[in-house]
Amino acid sequence: MSKDSSDYYFKKAKKSIKTKADLAEYYFCKNARCTDYNSQDSSIYYGKIAAKMFLDIKEYNKYMYVLSNMGKTYLKQGKYEKAIEGYFTGMKVAEREKNNYWMQAFPQSASIAYHDFEEYKKGVAYGKIALAKALSNKKATQFDVAGALNAIAINFDDWKKPDSALYYHFKVFKYIKGADTLKIANTYNNIGNTLLKLKKFKASEKWITRAVKISKANSNGAKNAFYYYENATNYNNLATIAYELKEYDKAEVLFDTSYFYASRSESVEKLRDYYYARYLFNKKRNNVAKALAFQEEYLKLRDSIFKKDREATFAELETKYETEKKEKQLLKSKAEIRERELELDKKNTQFLILGLISLALLSIIYLIYRQQKLKNTQQKQEFELKSAIAKIETQNKLQEQRLQISRDLHDNIGSQLTFIISSVDNIKYAFDLQNAKLDTKLSTISSFAKATIIELRDTIWAMNKSEISFEDLQARIHNFIDKAQEAKEEIQFNFEIDETLRSTTFTSLEGMNIYRTLQEAINNSIKYAEASQIAIKIQPLDAKISITVEDNGKGFDCEEVELGNGMANMKKRIADVNGTLDIHSVPNVGTTITIILNSHKA
Repeated sequence: MSKDSSDYYFKKAKKSIKTKADLAEYYFCKNARCTDYNSQDSSIYYGKIAAKMFLDIKEYNKYMYVLSNMGKTYLKQGKYEKAIEGYFTGMKVAEREKNNYWMQAFPQSASIAYHDFEEYKKGVAYGKIALAKALSNKKATQFDVAGALNAIAINFDDWKKPDSALYYHFKVFKYIKGADTLKIANTYNNIGNTLLKLKKFKASEKWITRAVKISKANSNGAKNAFYYYENATNYNNLATIAYELKEYDKAEVLFDTSYFYASRSESVEKLRDYYYARYLFNKKRNNVAKALAFQEEYLKLRDSIFKKDREATFAELETKYETEKKEKQLLKSKAEIRERELELDKKNTQFLILGLISLALLSIIYLIYRQQKLKNTQQKQEFELKSAIAKIETQNKLQEQRLQISRDLHDNIGSQLTFIISSVDNIKYAFDLQNAKLDTKLSTISSFAKATIIELRDTIWAMNKSEISFEDLQARIHNFIDKAQEAKEEIQFNFEIDETLRSTTFTSLEGMNIYRTLQEAINNSIKYAEASQIAIKIQPLDAKISITVEDNGKGFDCEEVELGNGMANMKKRIADVNGTLDIHSVPNVGTTITIILNSHKA
């Protein structure tokens, strides 16, 4: 319906209002219309009026609709704490009214709000709450499930966990099939967005181009706020793909289109994303002046959203509504006590005896309360002690199990591998093998079994330790280096650890991940780089730990060479210990792998 038509019918409807319920419905419709047409101030104004009226007449379902509409508007304005406040209020009402739809919808909206505020861990948590509610609700549609999956996926995407993001994105197609996929343009764009971050530009472009076509087909010429919001993302991603593929003229055109949609969406988030992408584009092209200008615009918007005081307010909102009921009860109790005190003051002379009795009763109550409090404290301490003892017993059992497993691995699998090596070597020496291929194959089997025994010993070593220090890692890596030098004596190794870090410890799993990563890095330098010198350095870096593996090998061009599964595995291992891994290589100069870890206990 056009703006003029809706205004005409609103005027007619206003003349027909007879009850408070009619008036609340009128403002509700005004709020919904302003939300759809992006009239943000009016949406909030009419929403507040409608919400108050619906509360007065106890029309809670419509009340929750209004909270949802206002939340959408607050998100576009970047007022995330107000959006979250409304969503938490909605969750409380939905739980009280047992409204299954809103019990799923509000956590989903909260998940998206946390995503926009870059609180991705909380975004995933609320998205999973929404998904659980949708799956348990027999009346939920496949689009309710898809919406929750989408909320989880976009949080994982910007949390830099692309595998999890793609898992939840593709799971959408389990519920949405056939012609209904035309209603999920955002899923196509989100998959493209994740592939873009993985630098799979052509695959990303296909998904996002599909999203643009679906969005256009769904609009039927009606360009509402959601249409502009959706396409602002689509074209911003397409522009980024174009400049990554060095199609700079095409990127300029697509950026202009992105800005057109972003400005009409009136979404702070979309404008922020546009300015940041423009900044990166001009930085890549060495347009310093333009890059700085777009960076300044981006920082203005970002600073307006992510001020420290807003972060504190945002964090407090979660606990506010959990304690609200108790606070109301406490205020009510205080008011009642004050009222009784005033009555006692007025009748003090006449009811002195009654006052003394009351005072005595209050003293008894206080003593009982104090005794109960002491008892509760004692019970809590006893519980904590029992829990600590149980935890220690569990840890001891786990350690015993780990030792038993390591013994089984050593005694069973280790002895079997040793038998295989011995059998293969006996075959080679017992028979005069004329077949060169068979001889090579037997040698390969023997070498593989020997390598497997080494890997098994590394695993047993890690399992037998509850903690692993850098000193332990150095000793283990020196063993590995010694074996490597037996094969290539010309390679010079240098391993340095800052004295302050020698006693720094990790869990056995973390230590094994670091060891495997260093082992892979050294292997790469030996096998592929043709290096004559390899240096490993472990040193403090501000409040973190820096590990570098540097060689003087033949190097490679990072932009032209596609890194294989080995490098991906290395990055994943370091990410699993909350660290980062970066590779820098210069042809004919060498390669440096830098690992940054958060500091651990010493």
